[in-house]
Amino acid sequence: MRNLDPRARAAFLASAGLLVAGLLVSLGAFTAGVRVVGLGLVAIALWLGRGDVVRRTVRASGLTRFMAFALLAGYAWLATAGVLWILEASVVAGPGRDAMLHVLFLGFVMSMIFAHAPVILPAVLRLEVAWAPTAYAPLALLHASLLARVVADLAGVPEALRWAGLANVAAIVLFLLDTARTRLRSRRRTHV
Repeated sequence: MRNLDPRARAAFLASAGLLVAGLLVSLGAFTAGVRVVGLGLVAIALWLGRGDVVRRTVRASGLTRFMAFALLAGYAWLATAGVLWILEASVVAGPGRDAMLHVLFLGFVMSMIFAHAPVILPAVLRLEVAWAPTAYAPLALLHASLLARVVADLAGVPEALRWAGLANVAAIVLFLLDTARTRLRSRRRTHV
């Protein structure tokens, strides 16, 4: 994040407050509360997109650029989740709810995991991981398959939904395999 001025801090607190308020409202008025949570998600996504340095670092190269792409894609999915939460608030089960949850947890959360894993694994687990451009493949597959999944969900096309779901799983497995491969490559380099 760039240096935050008092207005940016206040905007973040207001966005987070909107989300928390929506959660509380949903306890008594489910649909209204979910819509307020959706507004909070959109507000946080806009705040992140405006205040994060990724708008500049996306022009960099290597790992920095990969992280920026993954973060920006995650912010876009977070905003999309917010819109779906507003539009599908009254849906308790079914395709609309499926889309709402997958956009948030696969689109936003997995993007954050893909973006931060090359930095977090070495820092937390003390495992050196050499980043490679091959990391773009699972990231692209994750987002393309999630888009297909949401479209299939909302259009009511179960066969396409199954294939998109399998592609979601494949993206995560490919990410894990690519991370393991780069870990092994890093290990071989340090032992040579």
